[in-house]
Amino acid sequence: MKNTVFFIIAAIVVALGIYLIIIKRPSTSIIPSDRDNNEETQRIGVELLAGDFVAPIAFVSPEDGTGRMFLVDQIGLIRIVSKDGSVSSGNFLDLREKLVSIRPTYDERGLLGLAFHPGFKENGRFFVYYSAPLRKEAPSEWNHTSILSEFRVNENNPDTADLSSEKIILQIDEPQTNHNGGHIAFGPDGYLYVTSGDGGQANDVGVGHVEGGNGQNINTLLGKILRIDIDEGNPYSAPKDNPFVGKEGNDEIFAYGFRNPYHISFDREGDNNLFVADVGQDLWEEVDIVENGGNYGWNIKEGTHCFNPQ
Repeated sequence: MKNTVFFIIAAIVVALGIYLIIIKRPSTSIIPSDRDNNEETQRIGVELLAGDFVAPIAFVSPEDGTGRMFLVDQIGLIRIVSKDGSVSSGNFLDLREKLVSIRPTYDERGLLGLAFHPGFKENGRFFVYYSAPLRKEAPSEWNHTSILSEFRVNENNPDTADLSSEKIILQIDEPQTNHNGGHIAFGPDGYLYVTSGDGGQANDVGVGHVEGGNGQNINTLLGKILRIDIDEGNPYSAPKDNPFVGKEGNDEIFAYGFRNPYHISFDREGDNNLFVADVGQDLWEEVDIVENGGNYGWNIKEGTHCFNPQ
């Protein structure tokens, strides 16, 4: 119930950010205060930009000079929103036939992430993360397979993607329906960062969860922040400074100990810190500043608090 409430609240927050959307340019006004009757206070407001989406979970704008904004709808669609708020009549990308069957009431699966290559303006490459039916190689009792794929823009129409151009980059089998992570973003270093949940259920135990929890196990991609180089290798390579390259542990892992890292964001200035919002279970929600090789606790800790998975 706690997870359901959290994701409903998260969905409402994201929907408000997209549906109510654009923050107006601050205007200066004089408002009396207890300290100074002439103190200047900045006011902001919101105005409707676009609507009629089902479950908008990401809003991404490539650095291609067009001003286009791409809205990710969890049901499997990506739509283009122009600067004036008009929404494209067609879909930039429609992945509905590739997805698992999504429950109409509540589901954490679906189309979960979108990231444009830093050179998108020149090469038309972009990446998505979505929940597909369980692949044949996965344990038969598991639920689905999360897929990270590369696509390219249609050469004849920059407002549509070439569905036939799909190149599967990475597949992660998921034992349960929930805790899929799925948010992806390119860092200032040019590498692609991928979030992965612990596999679902509760406490990081049960079917598909190893002893001690997936979050703490460096030999699984579940419960991790991954970092890969999609410009080297086939289909990718691991940056040499990833913490487990050349030693025990999966090369793709950048940091571990996560329950469900739902969204990530890079500070565009200063130290370019990586911020990760990790969903708590019952008592504590968590935002981490993630460093290379860091262990963020789950399932031994929930936030900064001790956690007992039994």
